[in-house]
Amino acid sequence: MSVILVLSSVTYALKAQDLLKNEGIYSTITRSPAVKAIKGCGYGIKIPYNQEIWAKQILLENGISILGCVIE
Repeated sequence: MSVILVLSSVTYALKAQDLLKNEGIYSTITRSPAVKAIKGCGYGIKIPYNQEIWAKQILLENGISILGCVIE
């Protein structure tokens, strides 16, 4: 199972991906229908479900706002 963290732009998605990679969290950038349902022009970072809390903490500490969360 995985989680998609919805972000406001591709710029934030790329920055988030780099931050998570530096902490050992593998992620992929996505524009799935689930992301579009929350924010039409948003992008998502897909991460393993068991790393959601840690990933959210890393992003928030680095000034990246999370608009929503979708479980896949």
